[in-house]
Amino acid sequence: MLRIGFADYYLDNWHANYYPGFLREAIAKYGYDAALVSAYALKDKEDGMTSGEWCKKNHVKLASSMEEMIDSVDAIMVIAADNSSWHEQVCQLPFASGKPVFVDKTFAQDVETGKHMFERAEKYKTPVMSTSAQRYCTSIMNYLERQKGTKTQFMSTVGPHDLSNYAVHQFEPIVTVMGTGVKRVKAFAVGEKVTQLILDYGEGRTASFTQSPNPFAEFNFCVSDGTNGERLDSSDYYVNAMKAILDFFESGVSPVAKEETLEVLKLIDAAKKARLCPDTWLDMQEV
Repeated sequence: MLRIGFADYYLDNWHANYYPGFLREAIAKYGYDAALVSAYALKDKEDGMTSGEWCKKNHVKLASSMEEMIDSVDAIMVIAADNSSWHEQVCQLPFASGKPVFVDKTFAQDVETGKHMFERAEKYKTPVMSTSAQRYCTSIMNYLERQKGTKTQFMSTVGPHDLSNYAVHQFEPIVTVMGTGVKRVKAFAVGEKVTQLILDYGEGRTASFTQSPNPFAEFNFCVSDGTNGERLDSSDYYVNAMKAILDFFESGVSPVAKEETLEVLKLIDAAKKARLCPDTWLDMQEV
């Protein structure tokens, strides 16, 4: 049996509370011989469940240390999704384990930190995967299957909240569909709270990004190959994402290239920088 462990900053958060259910649903649906068996967090949430209470609720053994959790499992999920600044700290020992490690979005707080984290994992030959679950929307997966051999010329994205922890849910689909290689980025002066960007890939290929703090600005993706266009529905992704993670745990080969994860981080950094000089093209080499 594939034994899975959770590593977190503190366990009582939305992703850690829901991922055990999504993971077990994928295990049952696709017939994996796997289970979530152990968890460890660096601290307890001050106004929430303790790690012990969380483990009892989720029928998981609480490890007494990160080392004990790592030793007791075959693969590790680093959650701490609410603040990517915690990821480098939480990943220290998992990345030195040599065991497959999935890191929830956003991989790192900036691209330089992300590079250092990958370097640590590579030093210890630890396979690493990171992604936004939005990459695994059924509509996006089906579109990519249909578009094999054809480049998408344009993609537009709309989404909620802010750049700090939700931009990944728009940049991840853009990189998934359009690929890496954005050459320049421009932000428009649309106010303090809304972020609106154009991403220029060159050769006429572009993507647009609009983010509003209003939580009702639901995710919306539209694509075009230059002749035909369609809307890609943003739904039905968590169990798909868990299947991809389980496949990664079994194979040790990430379906998400390191270059794509770093491109997403670089785009988030570029968006923050472009907002400071709106209506001006920012060369990605300057990020």
